[in-house]
Amino acid sequence: MANHYEALGLGHRQFDGSLTAQDIKQAYRKALLEHHPDKAQTGDTARSVDSITVAYKTLSEPTAKVDYDRELRLQHARNKGGDKIFHTGLDIVDLDDLDYDDKTGEWWRGCRCGQDRGFIITEDELENESRYGELVTGCKGCSLWLKVLFGVEEDGEQDIQTAS
Repeated sequence: MANHYEALGLGHRQFDGSLTAQDIKQAYRKALLEHHPDKAQTGDTARSVDSITVAYKTLSEPTAKVDYDRELRLQHARNKGGDKIFHTGLDIVDLDDLDYDDKTGEWWRGCRCGQDRGFIITEDELENESRYGELVTGCKGCSLWLKVLFGVEEDGEQDIQTAS
């Protein structure tokens, strides 16, 4: 499976929770110009327009993006020796172990690599992963991983709760 983030030139941001729909749209347009046979200025048409379009359609649709991101995380985590999941530097924490920023509405935690907010989790990400009760995210500055456990309490409204 071709990496959709790389197809759009966003390979360096594939685990970036702050990637917006506008960022994806701009990357799509840029990738089309760079790789379209009629418009490419460098002659580099290594990526097909079809693969760029499929990547954009997947990453621009929120539900498809969540499913794709989850599968991508699992692919990156798989050990080459089989179906065992292996994370280099995986820490498992509860949601209440993270700091919460009222201004941005994000949970965050520093990483041991020195990145102050290496792990950033949004409420949308938690809601999208609510059926699993866990979210695996990579550090923005290195290859370390964080598995955040949480639960969803339903009292008329959905509220993200920490796991007990």
